[in-house]
Amino acid sequence: MPLRLIPTGECWRGCGGETERGSFFLPGHDKVAEAVILLIEYGEVLEFLVRRGYAPGGKNPRKDLEAWRNRVKARRSEVKLKPNTVDR
Repeated sequence: MPLRLIPTGECWRGCGGETERGSFFLPGHDKVAEAVILLIEYGEVLEFLVRRGYAPGGKNPRKDLEAWRNRVKARRSEVKLKPNTVDR
């Protein structure tokens, strides 16, 4: 089960800015944080892709995205089809 993250009121980029209720980042700061982590951890996007197995002859990001979308769609359909479990 995925972690349930809760906004703290402070921008998760680390700038110390105060976010709006329900937000993790100030506008645009999510992309800045993402770029910083890619740079620090991998040096560049190509290194990130190669280390994760996405390169010619390896995993295909477009196909994997399509498969992920299909799984999410199927899960949503399952949830809608489940019978009501509340006793009446």
